[in-house]
Parts: sequence; C-alpha cells; structure tokens
Amino acid sequence: MNKVFAFFFSGLVVLVGSVDVQGQVGRESGLWNWTDNAEHHKSIVQVTAGEGTGTGVIIAVDSSKPVKDGYEGYCLTAWHVVQHHLNDNEISLTYRNGRKAKKCKVVQSDKARDVAIVWVWVPNDIPSAKIANDSIKSGDRLEFCGLGGGSDVSCCVRHFAGTASSPSTLDRIFADVPLLPGDSGGPVFNRNHEVVGIISGGWFWYDGGITTSTGSSIRTTWPARASNVEPIKSLMAKVEDESTVRY
Repeated sequence: MNKVFAFFFSGLVVLVGSVDVQGQVGRESGLWNWTDNAEHHKSIVQVTAGEGTGTGVIIAVDSSKPVKDGYEGYCLTAWHVVQHHLNDNEISLTYRNGRKAKKCKVVQSDKARDVAIVWVWVPNDIPSAKIANDSIKSGDRLEFCGLGGGSDVSCCVRHFAGTASSPSTLDRIFADVPLLPGDSGGPVFNRNHEVVGIISGGWFWYDGGITTSTGSSIRTTWPARASNVEPIKSLMAKVEDESTVRY
C-alpha cells in the first residue's frame, strides 16, 4: 500500500507518494519510441481532470514563490482536457518522480486553439521546459510526447518523431504520426528540445492492434494535430501580466 502525505499551501494541495512502475501501453507495437532518461522529458506530467486524464508540460517555475520543497509554477495542456473543471478544484498533476499536486486551476485558456495554462505546485527537482521563439513551419522535424493509453508517468515516456506537414500555420501544426487517447496536452518539441506546440488530437480513428494493460483494445487516432507556438506565447504573455492572475 502506497503512503500519501498532503500539504496545503495557497489553495494548492501537494501530495507525496510512491508509484509502482508498470508496462507501457503500445510498447510492443513498433509505432513509437521510448526513453526514460531524456532531460527534456522531466518536465512532462500527467494531468487528471475529474475522471479524465491527459498530458501536460511544466513551462514556468516562479522561484520567488516557494511552496514547501518546491514553487508555484505553470503547466501547459490542452483546453479540452480541463474544460469541464475550471472552477471545481478537480484538476491535479502527477510528476515523473511520483509526486502529485492537487487543486490546480486554469488561469488562461484559448478554446479555439485548444490550449490552456494551469497554475500548479512544482517540486524543486522538476525543471521547466523552454518555449521556442520561432513558430513551426511545414517541413520542420518535431518530437511529439504523450502519456496516452494508461502509460505510467514514472516510467519511460512515449515519443515519436514527425515532420510538420501542410497545412501547418502559425496557429496549428499537423504531422503524420499516430496518437493514443490521453496524449492530448502533450508537448511538441523542436530539434532544440523547446516546446513549439501542444497536442490536440488526431482526425481519424483506426484499430492499430493496441491493447491496454488489462487486454482491452484501444483505438489509435491519426494524423496528429497540435497548436503552434504563437497561441502558447500569447497566453504566457497574459499570465506574466499579474493583473490577469488572481491567486
């Protein structure tokens, strides 16, 4: 039985516990790559909103606002992952080191571009990912990362290379890669391991022969679509204007 301890700070609940490592969904399919030690993957988190789960990435840590053995910070995820839990304290994060934060809240969002920024507690050993300065254009090489299919966040991260394809724009990225339910909100990195987008989902569902840890079939969606960096930078600019944020 795992032990869990809770701490309350500034409306956030911080949970400390242990997580058992389990096999990752889709690992035998050959569709994706896996790694457990990439430095830029340490900022990836699992986002739980009510009964649903998605993926997210820490994009800012405010060292001027310490909380226990961490800080206040911000997580980037997809709007549709958190849209039904904006005001009910039902959004929580699980970090790759097994620690958890509850009572996180959305502070900025863009429904049309499917992007949201969530105020969270961040452990002091979790780094933030850097947001890219330049938008992605067709032909750029990318890395998509997600925790879909019931992947264990404390184990290896599923990632998959792709090339931005037409009609990628300043708002949207499209790429010929498959996704699983739960990948939504996962980061898209450029060659420099900078965040250039957030996964929204795919267009078509198909049976890729993937099964969950219990043996149930799980459909795959393809091709991938994600936000581009401009909507993310726009939301972060609003967050950095303290007049738009109320703790």
